Amino acid sequence: MKIEFRKITSNASPFEIKNSTFISRGTFRKLSHKLALLDFHLYAPASLVCDRCGSEYLHELDKKVSLKVSDGTFEGEDLDVIEFFDHYVDFDAIMTSEIEAERSDYHFCPKCKKQETTGE
Repeated sequence: MKIEFRKITSNASPFEIKNSTFISRGTFRKLSHKLALLDFHLYAPASLVCDRCGSEYLHELDKKVSLKVSDGTFEGEDLDVIEFFDHYVDFDAIMTSEIEAERSDYHFCPKCKKQETTGE
């Protein structure tokens, strides 16, 4: 789902995206002429690799996210802004990026997590 940046208003607009990879629900609103805020909850099954034993396991991602997006280059001190240069906010790209960021994090499978907490 893409939305033209100029059509985003300062009133919070709800959105819901469902596809074969994820479900996302939340709101978006314009903060300034070139900056918008997205608040959403992301649900996605993510195949992860345990950093201890190397086994692959399925993790149900359930993540609350709040981020800013900019129409073009963002000129400010906030470093956590996603810049779009085609005057559209690409929600699918944002959701996919959030899932990939989770995959690239450090993870323990349930078995290794249990060993970590019990000291076995």
